[in-house]
Amino acid sequence: MGELTPAEDRARFEVLPFPGIVEEAARLPRPVRVTVTCSPKQGLDRAVEAAAALRRLDHSVTVHVAARMVRDRDHLGRLLAGLVDARVDDVFLIGGDIEDPVGEYASAVDLLPLVVDHAQRPGMIGIAGYPEGHPRISEEDLDQALRDKSRLADYVVTQMCFDPDALHTWIVRQRGQGMKLPVVIGMPGRVARRKLLKMSARIGVGPSIDFLRKQKGLRSLLSRRATADRLYDGIAPLLDDPDLAIAGLQYFTFNELLQTWEWHQKKASSGARNFGTGESGDDTKQPAGTAGCLR
Repeated sequence: MGELTPAEDRARFEVLPFPGIVEEAARLPRPVRVTVTCSPKQGLDRAVEAAAALRRLDHSVTVHVAARMVRDRDHLGRLLAGLVDARVDDVFLIGGDIEDPVGEYASAVDLLPLVVDHAQRPGMIGIAGYPEGHPRISEEDLDQALRDKSRLADYVVTQMCFDPDALHTWIVRQRGQGMKLPVVIGMPGRVARRKLLKMSARIGVGPSIDFLRKQKGLRSLLSRRATADRLYDGIAPLLDDPDLAIAGLQYFTFNELLQTWEWHQKKASSGARNFGTGESGDDTKQPAGTAGCLR
């Protein structure tokens, strides 16, 4: 498995493989780590195509692979071969949004051993964590799944969360249970306010939305200061705690990539955080982000 070093701990930016995202990524002034989600509508092949286009722009790329969208071992082999051809060496393995699996894999737990043992195994494999739980999975089952996956994975990314205290509590609890993987904190980027609210509800970030409503009300929820700046400022102290072993931040951009990158540069510069200012080259080994899928 790959290893992380401090110089490689950088912010990463999640995008959807929709029309226009490659052109948006071309506007960035330097290469970054981009993570490409797998849309249930467009499928895994479209994610690989988008990843290849982003690599041609010299961005480092992570591709989400949803287990429920993998038909069989042959399909998995073709996907991994496509990633090799696209020069993608980092996969984020999730369960997937679709209700019924297209094949025999219902979760990342099912597919992860096959990816790890495959001849074209990617250099890095990420898995998901749930600081606020999951509406359809018990905390006990989530913890067991994380333990099972952690033995084979290289890093974990948290689902988008608006509550720094919930993040801290979850990381401390997982560390106490023996989880040693680097953790990347998932948080919203500089996203249009109503888009953030709509997409957060769509991917199931209910507890965090309730938290913000209780704190400042709906008007505050729709404030960018409340969602991005305040959350960043609340998370910043966690990044300095060596016991938490946080590798960096994963921004859910909802394809407002350039805007989120520019905002992050300002925040990282004001806080002098090294993980947010570097470039990401072809051989960079670094963890990447996640979407709000079933894991």
